[in-house]
Amino acid sequence: MIEVMLRLLLKNPVAPELQHHAPFPHLNPDYPLKSRIEAKTGRRFQILSLPERGGSFVASVAEAPKILAYDRSRKAAEKKAAQRFLKTPDLFAYERHPLATTKAVEVKMEYDGDAKAWVTYVKELRGMSTFGDRESSALDNTAEMIRGYVRSMEANGKKIPLSALRLAELKRAVGLR
Repeated sequence: MIEVMLRLLLKNPVAPELQHHAPFPHLNPDYPLKSRIEAKTGRRFQILSLPERGGSFVASVAEAPKILAYDRSRKAAEKKAAQRFLKTPDLFAYERHPLATTKAVEVKMEYDGDAKAWVTYVKELRGMSTFGDRESSALDNTAEMIRGYVRSMEANGKKIPLSALRLAELKRAVGLR
């Protein structure tokens, strides 16, 4: 199917005056809204860049509209806006944390308003619990707690209440072995 579409596109190129009707307009360098994924962290964001009257460009990040970057070229304005955005804290980093994505155990997390902290619970490991001031730090503390629990149980020859497959997955998620 894709080969057929590519052949048709090569045989029937889109005329420049109809380019704005072409499929995938976001791939056009002049399209104002572009999706990005930061390579190291996998952080997703969108950049919006528009021309100004004087021939320069202004770029902003959709997830942080207060970030504005101005430059003579669209590409440079987009690069400046992206750099400023990537220096800000990632409020959704916890969603990519290995404990948030593993199926080995279920980590429940809730915000405790009295303690002003995020509290995590791991029911499968005898209901162990810990906390952190942010979601990501609570998950980091949970991973550290699980590492200590697994090491202690193995050192004392005690059984961990998980199947061998789920235990191996949990060890991988928390960085053991």
